[in-house]
Amino acid sequence: MLASATGPAEKPVIRVAPGKVDVLATAGEAALRASLLPIFQRGDALVRPLCWEIAASDQRTTIAAGLKKITQPAMIDLLAQAADWVEYDGRAKRDAPCDPPELVAKVILSRCGFWTVPPIAGVITTPTLRRDGSILAEPGYDPATRLFYMPDPGLVMPAVGANPSRADAVYALELLQALLSEFPFVADVDRAVAISGMITAVTRGAFSVAPLHAFRAPTAGTGKSFLVDLASAIATGRICPVAAASPKEEELEKRLVALLLSGFPCISVDNVNGILGGDFLCQAIERPLLRVRPLGRSEIIEIESRATLFATGNALRVAGDMTRRTLVCDLDAKMEHPEDRTFSFDPVQRVLADRGQYVGACLTIVRAYLQAGSPGLLKPLASFGGWSDLVRSSLVWLGCADPVQSVQAARDDDPELGALRQVLILWQACFGERAMTARQVADSVAGFDPNGFGGARLLDLRNALAEGNVAGVRGTVDATRLGYWLRKVKGRIANGIRFTTDGIDRSGVTKWSVVKG
Repeated sequence: MLASATGPAEKPVIRVAPGKVDVLATAGEAALRASLLPIFQRGDALVRPLCWEIAASDQRTTIAAGLKKITQPAMIDLLAQAADWVEYDGRAKRDAPCDPPELVAKVILSRCGFWTVPPIAGVITTPTLRRDGSILAEPGYDPATRLFYMPDPGLVMPAVGANPSRADAVYALELLQALLSEFPFVADVDRAVAISGMITAVTRGAFSVAPLHAFRAPTAGTGKSFLVDLASAIATGRICPVAAASPKEEELEKRLVALLLSGFPCISVDNVNGILGGDFLCQAIERPLLRVRPLGRSEIIEIESRATLFATGNALRVAGDMTRRTLVCDLDAKMEHPEDRTFSFDPVQRVLADRGQYVGACLTIVRAYLQAGSPGLLKPLASFGGWSDLVRSSLVWLGCADPVQSVQAARDDDPELGALRQVLILWQACFGERAMTARQVADSVAGFDPNGFGGARLLDLRNALAEGNVAGVRGTVDATRLGYWLRKVKGRIANGIRFTTDGIDRSGVTKWSVVKG
């Protein structure tokens, strides 16, 4: 029940008898285990890996792979493959072949929490790395990564040396950099983020979580989605499956959950025109075990994910908790119509023509760094230590910019932090150290005299609080929303100061003040 689809030479015989459904289900499970059919558990369901052929380009094909929930008919089919089922024929006075009973299939599928099959994190069609630097290249289930490897028959891998040198890694990096020669990166760190995206997608088996790689530009047609497809082409042989961005957080969550449950190795949040964020997206990036609610169901299930997540957008901005989870690559062609540019080659087509050498390049860079003893190991990025130790440190070792530098750039551009900084400064200027309730503040900025003492500062504070992402409702400051916002940002330091609670008033309402961080 682990890695092979080939059953034993002789299948067991299971005799069907009434009143024995528990015994029959247990016997059926034992037959499935002995058959080595690829059956796994994911959340509260049994699943099996599957692949299908898709068109790549220039009349080439590749295979796409994913996980499929085992339904009752599928379980009956698997039970029939795993064992010979018979029942007593009263007329013939002997056992006769029969189909596995539907009730037996139902019982096996219902035994969540008691299955003895291993959990699965995803399906890959390309070799990847384990945490110790060894290459996962054997077809089937790998217990160390909990990934199922279904080799793409069109992938021809070069020999990847057991002990690659720094010179091998330099050559491999030059191979990847050549793919990016015509992308209009704003700075070296942006190119480093793009290279990190390619290596991360291939070596994803080596670390439990990885930061999201976001690509943005001021104008459509600059190459954001193309960079994601380039990383996906190397890692999977196909363009990247996308979850269309939505202003409604719950809608984006539904789309992401469907892709994550299917075990796709690469997923992109496409066409983000605004702030990239949301509790579920943060969880999907940072947590190896995700709590998800499948579409049409009320219960929450837990799954493991090894997907590499990307995002693209013209007006994409990273806010709040997303800033430390996201590497941002900026592109700028400095043209009104960048889609009209001409190029000397197509990087995706170049990859698909000889994908193996680019997969090998990604593997070589990380393995050479490990072989060298991980020199200059960088201070880990919080929550992403495994990725930082392998991908990030490897790139800096080879002379690339540190892709984590983009985190600080995203933090500086964080609209939530900008709003907090502005409100803190203005609040302190207007009220000093005085403790105020949200209602008192809302009334103060609503009834101020613009020509009186401090009027200009109160006007500025009102305008800052009236923003929709703070406490604004139709251009006014809503005290209830202000209270919620203050609780959300409590303790977060900006410009060396922060909001803190400062007792309660006579009505039991919380008072707030600004203090040094």
